[in-house]
Amino acid sequence: MAILCLALLAGGLAAQHSTLLLSSDHCYLLLVASFCLWCERHWRPAAVFFGAYALFMLAAGDIIEHRLNPDFAGDSMLARVRITDFPRVSGDSLVMQVEPTDDHRVPPRVRVSWFDPPHVPLVGEVWELELRLQQPRGTSNPGVFDYETWLFREKVHATGYVVGGMRNRLLWSGSASWIDELRKEFSRRARASTTSGDAAAVLAAVGVGLRHLVSRDQWDRFAVSGTTHLMAISGLHVGLAALAAFTVSFAVLGVFPGCRNNYVIAITVGMACALLYAVVSGFGIPAQRAVVMLLIAALTVARRRQVDPLAALSLAAIAVFLADPVASMAPGFHLSFAAVAALLWLARRTSMAQPVPRWLDAARQLLTMQVFLLFGLLPLTALIFQRFALTATPVNLIAVPVFSLITVPLTLAALATGGICEAIALFLLKIAAHSVDALDAFIRHMVRLPFADTTLAKIEGAAWLLVFLPLCWVVLPKGWPGRKLALLGVIAIVTWRPASPPAGCFDTWVLDVGQGLAVAVQTRESVLLFDTGMAWRSGGSVATQSVLPFLRGRGIRHIDWLLVSHTDLDHSGGVDAIRATLGVGEVIAGERLASGLHRQCRAGERWTAAGVRFDVLHPGAVDPGAGNESSCVVRVSAGPHGLLLTGDIEAESERRLIQSSAQLASTVVVVPHHGSMTSSTVPFIDSVRADFAVVSAGYANRWGFPKPRVVERWRAAGAEVFSTASSGAVYFRVCETGGVVAVEQERERRHRFWHARK
Repeated sequence: MAILCLALLAGGLAAQHSTLLLSSDHCYLLLVASFCLWCERHWRPAAVFFGAYALFMLAAGDIIEHRLNPDFAGDSMLARVRITDFPRVSGDSLVMQVEPTDDHRVPPRVRVSWFDPPHVPLVGEVWELELRLQQPRGTSNPGVFDYETWLFREKVHATGYVVGGMRNRLLWSGSASWIDELRKEFSRRARASTTSGDAAAVLAAVGVGLRHLVSRDQWDRFAVSGTTHLMAISGLHVGLAALAAFTVSFAVLGVFPGCRNNYVIAITVGMACALLYAVVSGFGIPAQRAVVMLLIAALTVARRRQVDPLAALSLAAIAVFLADPVASMAPGFHLSFAAVAALLWLARRTSMAQPVPRWLDAARQLLTMQVFLLFGLLPLTALIFQRFALTATPVNLIAVPVFSLITVPLTLAALATGGICEAIALFLLKIAAHSVDALDAFIRHMVRLPFADTTLAKIEGAAWLLVFLPLCWVVLPKGWPGRKLALLGVIAIVTWRPASPPAGCFDTWVLDVGQGLAVAVQTRESVLLFDTGMAWRSGGSVATQSVLPFLRGRGIRHIDWLLVSHTDLDHSGGVDAIRATLGVGEVIAGERLASGLHRQCRAGERWTAAGVRFDVLHPGAVDPGAGNESSCVVRVSAGPHGLLLTGDIEAESERRLIQSSAQLASTVVVVPHHGSMTSSTVPFIDSVRADFAVVSAGYANRWGFPKPRVVERWRAAGAEVFSTASSGAVYFRVCETGGVVAVEQERERRHRFWHARK
């Protein structure tokens, strides 16, 4: 069974790495071929592999087929939609999921944002909204969360926003499903039981799977402390629900001496309650796994057979995959099954260990389990989250018992008694909230410790070999010399950094930050960041979402020079986030920043680092000091080959640069003002003589940047033109000898069949 399960997962994984989507006809042919292979016993693993590949492709094709019709992309459409999930509120805006009531233009599942709504919509309500939608799409940067893949995995068929105005109106306040009503009522009780919003949010997440109330700061604390698994409805929660129901029903049945098969009936009741709880909580992947494994165990025990844990785990993985092949892409799928597999392996080894005094056994098992999971799951957490939670083991030694013995049982008891006695439910939730507050205070203290939050550099190249060294602690028997390689592997993963460019070369990334600009330049010994992208009215910035994760993925903890071309929000919006998170040497700006902690950018400044020269070309002392024309222009050069960073300069500044006899000729240029018609004059283009021109612009932006005539001007001058809107982040390595020796488009590099190419 385990071999067939591995073959199934391997087939799904192979499909996930494909760049070509098979048609449904080809998938059905592959399924027929798989069936034929299944008839031959020795070929069954291959049959399962190809069958899983075909099933994944069929499920993926169904998602892509239901995406928004491109003919409606970008249009304002008045549509009647139903709210299908609890909206997540952030500042003055919210994000919600809707489905059409009867409108062929709107696909089945749509994720929209709404800035400053008249009031927060409720699940089940029907609204008439003016929507502006597009096909699922996200920015594409190295080492940054792949939002486009997440949308595909969540089966979102379109994204967009609600156009503000009087046309948006509530049509029907209707009723949500009984599950949503139950979840909403439990959330109300959680808030009523405590004055702590953080505790109420955790109780709602633990009790009924409502995680939209958990704040970003809470998620950050849980991630740093390695306790995010406690916020998911996992096997722990479902198992406790089943155990509680079994215990109560068995005790009640014991009162009636005439009842037969009490044990089987109690098991059935426990299973029913576990299934009901999993459904109420949203039936996530960990809950699905737990339910299937409990069902297998219950059937086996009822038949007086011995449970095979590995077979149960394998059957659970097969069942979850067959129910939804795309779900196998979720981190929760990998972590949930990997954690259980590690614990089963630990249990097998522990059964062969020497016995210890009973009073030490519980503590020893908990400590061993946490250390085992730390090493066993490190490869996955390093690859998926690029994070190593150093405090996870000590925090979980406290958090797991508190949640298992206090928080979860009391929360489940409150969920069960809420419909019977409100006062009892509130009392139980109040005690549970106190346990959450106490645990949260402990977590707050732990995450402030030095090195508590260890962000890992993006694993690439030969470093992939290091990822699997921690598994030596899990796989090898105790006492084997090779087992200590796990410790070296952890140190290597934590300290590993991607190689810097050699002396006389520099790497540059024009990041995909939507409608804005952010360019990172790295030499052998220093880093320059030119502009920081957009900040939004609703809070947050591109720097937090894209720029900082990219820099952390490169192992960059310090920026030597932060250059802000000018104060337009799409260029300076992330300055505060960058300065608050990373060490910053010098801040140079073309215009005065609100913080005032910077020096003015002035033509004539120059400095060198590792054989790479930085020259400030604009603005001069007599240049106008406001708006786009004040943009700081910098040329980065390795010998005769250079990169020209232009900000938002326009025709007048281009004319001044030409008249100043500045060295404009560059191998690579970031096109001024996102490809606007007010810039990129023919004399300027002729002076730059670039081989590569990069436009930083948002996909389908409302200004139509880059303008086609501007693109043609650069191409006519011999430049190959890239746009971050279609290419994602664009990478160059420029060297004194050889010029541009490497070019890479991130969207092309990471392309899978569900990604948009253009």
